Amino acid sequence: MTATHKRHLEFRRPVLPRFSPAATQIAWICLAVFVIQFITLHIQLPPGYRFGNLLTLVFGLHWPLLRAGCFWQPVTYNFLHGSWVHIFLNLFSLLFFGSAVERLIGTRRFWLLYLASGVIGGLGWMLFNWLEPHFWIALSQLPGEHWGVLAQRWAESQPIGAFGVCVGASAAVFGLIGAFAALCPDQKLFLLLFLVIPLKLRARTLALLLMVITLVQLVVGLGQVAYAAHLFGGLAGYLLARRWRDLFLFC
Repeated sequence: MTATHKRHLEFRRPVLPRFSPAATQIAWICLAVFVIQFITLHIQLPPGYRFGNLLTLVFGLHWPLLRAGCFWQPVTYNFLHGSWVHIFLNLFSLLFFGSAVERLIGTRRFWLLYLASGVIGGLGWMLFNWLEPHFWIALSQLPGEHWGVLAQRWAESQPIGAFGVCVGASAAVFGLIGAFAALCPDQKLFLLLFLVIPLKLRARTLALLLMVITLVQLVVGLGQVAYAAHLFGGLAGYLLARRWRDLFLFC
């Protein structure tokens, strides 16, 4: 085979995206854990519980169990997920933004960033759920009947509650997005809104847009989503990466 023919074969070889080591490892861990969740969901336990639900309760983030001594939960909840759509969106964002961030800061700092964003996001979610009732109780006591009605309607729209179970890598993923915006704020990104509409945004614009949307969703209370975890995780990732950017040179 001639050298020209070899070069021709190499040119025709399909190019696959290369994801960074740690981001790939986390993606495989999350996928393996979710498969275990899915399989064990059908295993019945004597008291009427399902093993999969018990697994989520023990390793998800749940304040009563955390207070009782399940200190691992702020870390382990990052690797559990609630549905196939949930894990797909998180892993897609993890591999895309995580690979870019890991190549900038290295594997060790990436692991620190990922775990710190997830832990702070989870603890922030619990703090928000603890403070939330106090805020709306105070609001309902203000002069005027409409304040009480507003507080009651908003409280009824919150399905998770202070003693719900939080699972998912979303807080850590928001931390990666925040970190990317801190390290490369002017980097242009091409996205498909609703998988149809092409958008071209700078990294900092995307991060700010996501934070504003998340804040609105947090106030409105749409669905069983821990929006507070997204906010705290995103801010943690941004601030940590901003600190590293001041110490080192990125982008």
